[in-house]
Amino acid sequence: MAEQQPLQQPLQLNAQQQADLAHLAFILGHHPKTRAGLAGLVKEIDPRRYSTSFRDVAEQEKFDAYRRDLEERLDVSGMRAAAAAHDAQKAKLAERYGEEQIAGIDAVRTRYGLKDWNAAATLYAAETGAGDPTLRPPRPDPVRDATWEFPTVEGRDGKPLDFKAFASDLRGSSLNAAYRAIDEIQNFKNRTLSPAFQR
Repeated sequence: MAEQQPLQQPLQLNAQQQADLAHLAFILGHHPKTRAGLAGLVKEIDPRRYSTSFRDVAEQEKFDAYRRDLEERLDVSGMRAAAAAHDAQKAKLAERYGEEQIAGIDAVRTRYGLKDWNAAATLYAAETGAGDPTLRPPRPDPVRDATWEFPTVEGRDGKPLDFKAFASDLRGSSLNAAYRAIDEIQNFKNRTLSPAFQR
């Protein structure tokens, strides 16, 4: 692509047009959003005027280049990513633990010099016995006035025995219950297993 040649003769502008363009250039040159852009255009056309009229922009460019170089050397972006991951771990734990437990986990993390919040939570749970509350089964509601009933046991005739009848012949009642359990297992096998395994 051929390099564009500069204008040989300046455009003939009347006084009002010159004043309008001068005013526009002044606004663009002093507005924070457009000053650097205008400076870049001036640098392309007239580097000498750029260096005298836009010293602040030139200094800012040098400073930004120096800061980028320094951040790359110090890996600031890597540290920011690590800090973001650190904050995300803490926020995830805060969904499951209360403020007091988070403070305890943080104390464990500080004491052992850990960066990983999950590892600190594991140690905290081991030390205090306070596991992850979301992994615990819910406590059943207490049942008031609950009574325990003796399980029904059938006699040899298949009729249920009351507790007195069961207690009067413990050996016979136990043997009868055992035989009934064996019969139930045999019936189950006959229904579910192939004929080769039935007997």
